[in-house]
Amino acid sequence: LVELEEGWHLYWRNSGDTGIPTSIEFGLPEGITVSEIQWPVPKVFEYDGLASFGYDKQVLLLTELIIPENYKSNSVLVIVKLKSLICKDVCIPFNTTVSKEIILKNNFPADNDVSTLFVEARKNLPEVKNDFELSIKPDEGFITLIIQSINPDLTKINSLYFLPYENGIFKNTDEQNYKVKDTSIELKLEYDHFKTEEMRELLGILVFQLDDPAQSKKVYEIKKQLNTNN
Repeated sequence: LVELEEGWHLYWRNSGDTGIPTSIEFGLPEGITVSEIQWPVPKVFEYDGLASFGYDKQVLLLTELIIPENYKSNSVLVIVKLKSLICKDVCIPFNTTVSKEIILKNNFPADNDVSTLFVEARKNLPEVKNDFELSIKPDEGFITLIIQSINPDLTKINSLYFLPYENGIFKNTDEQNYKVKDTSIELKLEYDHFKTEEMRELLGILVFQLDDPAQSKKVYEIKKQLNTNN
């Protein structure tokens, strides 16, 4: 959990036009591993035509300890090294190391405040399974995402954007062009003018901002091969 003072923010796994991506390294006993970091949906920070992706106020980055059945000790010492950059009017490096010994036992009682933090953090994770059909139409200088069989109702969407996991592929912006058609939505993504590598797979999150009091947004993780036969 990282808590930030008012006006400060740190960066997502893709920092965008400014900053550096946040990275995390784990020091663990032999045989213990961790799952991939589960990144909450970031905010888009726009300044002077530049768009960056990150978090303000507080952010909880989730992962899971994977402990083998034959692990002998009754505790695990976890060391976490976090490297990032925090920014307001200026930017300063944010590098910290923390450690925690976790006691392993059945029916371990969770603190209510900690449990609430985890519940709220999971609400802001992208959904891995989407409920729509996605095809990709490559073109010169951009690609078009064609989204069909979509839920929620098209009429409730007031904005839509895609945030890639990797920087330097698409132009970073806080606004992306999309068109709502009878049974689909088309979202145009412009390539970065300085892109040096061809993209083989579309990786990132698709964010639907909704005009719905019951649910302000829906976010899906996208992993799709890019080819001419989509």
